[in-house]
Amino acid sequence: MSERTFTLDEANALLPYLAPALVELREKVEGASRLGAEMEAAAAGNGLAGKKAEQARLMERVDELLGRVLEWRVILRDVASGLVDFPATAGGENILYCWRLGEPEVTHWHSPAGGFLGRRRVTDL
Repeated sequence: MSERTFTLDEANALLPYLAPALVELREKVEGASRLGAEMEAAAAGNGLAGKKAEQARLMERVDELLGRVLEWRVILRDVASGLVDFPATAGGENILYCWRLGEPEVTHWHSPAGGFLGRRRVTDL
């Protein structure tokens, strides 16, 4: 792994900043998707220009939020559920602390190959 590595304390310290960014990111992605569907259904010239402009604004904000998340050097796995991995090491092995939006703190980890289904509690490390 060439990413930054986190301690469990560092991952948990980032959550107060990461969680609101992920909530807003999810809202903006959903809004842009909804507008895209509305534009497909709309007849040309029937308010389409305004919807295109609104969708462009939403996508600009999505880009900003994704940039912020990437700067934190976490791995965003799923925008809809807010699933994030934090690269880490334990016992000389590469692991990923695993957190999902809504969880109060990072309490799980998995191997890079294990994915979400291979999550185990950090107390088992």
